[in-house]
Amino acid sequence: MGEYAGEAATAAVPGEGAPVFVSTTAPSLSEVIKYKKLSFEEASRCLNMLGKDETGSRYAYLMITATDQKLTDVSIILSFKHVFFLDLSGNYLTTEALQVLVAMPFLILLKAERNRVDSASLDTMHYLQVLDLNQNQIKNVENINQPLLDVLELNFNDIYITRFETANLEKLKQLELRSNLLFEISGTFPLSIEKMYLAGNKISVITSPDFAKMAHLEVLHLRDNNLQQLDGFSEAMVKLKYLNLRNNKIGNFKEFKKLQCLPNLETLIVLGNPLPGTLSEEAPQPGEGAIPGEGGPLPGEGGPIRDPVLIPLLVILPKLKRINKTVITMQIKVEAEDMENDVLEALLADENTIQETDRTTTSAPTSDYKEESDAN
Repeated sequence: MGEYAGEAATAAVPGEGAPVFVSTTAPSLSEVIKYKKLSFEEASRCLNMLGKDETGSRYAYLMITATDQKLTDVSIILSFKHVFFLDLSGNYLTTEALQVLVAMPFLILLKAERNRVDSASLDTMHYLQVLDLNQNQIKNVENINQPLLDVLELNFNDIYITRFETANLEKLKQLELRSNLLFEISGTFPLSIEKMYLAGNKISVITSPDFAKMAHLEVLHLRDNNLQQLDGFSEAMVKLKYLNLRNNKIGNFKEFKKLQCLPNLETLIVLGNPLPGTLSEEAPQPGEGAIPGEGGPLPGEGGPIRDPVLIPLLVILPKLKRINKTVITMQIKVEAEDMENDVLEALLADENTIQETDRTTTSAPTSDYKEESDAN
């Protein structure tokens, strides 16, 4: 169950491509919604996925797929006690309308994308492992109490704070909060999480003490945010292997020194950041057209352009096995070792320049600063 959704919604490499979601949005609160109840006959026609029931001795239909029917009441589904999986996407269901499903004795998966749900705090469903409430009207994540929940998808909602009651989500492995209203990584997180997708928010800072304690986190997707600094990581994050920072605002290589505390980081994606010498997103990507895994030719050999961030990042983080689209080969490692002193000197010079600029800015007259701000 742990691989449901996040991987299916993205490209082949975890967390790298833009997620694919249906563009249809939930109806607005001001829209007039007509009452429409799912009937027994209609629900019967929505049954599918024949398999063994909860006893393991009989066959039954295990899934109901009642999507895009403008439903406001699905209480009749309680008549189908053998159902394990429900897909109710694209209806007009509210949080209250979903609450009746708590009485489903063996429900494992509940998918209710594109509805009018304003809270994920449904009553406890003791077997629920996957909860998908993408594209609803949820604003917070408080009071979610699902003890066996493995995957929680809350993409494309209005969530502005992450304050989970972690004791109620002890089994959670995958958390998706893409395209919400998060301005920082703060609050509390279940420490059991292995994959976390936070792309498409406005995150500019990481302040959560819980985040730094996430010892089981393996994949972190922070694409399309506003990060300029990389504070908040710690040596406790021993399993973090994949970090996607594409399309943020990191403008100095020295920030990546803060990732040296991550002992097992293998893949780092930084395309689209304003790092010195980086290629634009429109330019041909480094390594394209080269032999897979070779990372492109060395300078002067012709062929695809070498990614200019490779050597600086590899000097700072020598354990990396992949940077952007380039798999790190022994040839690239040797080159990084040869250039290590030059890179470190350049980083030190950049750091001194930044410090000097900061001192100059601090000592500037207040009136001059105000005039410059007004001019901009």
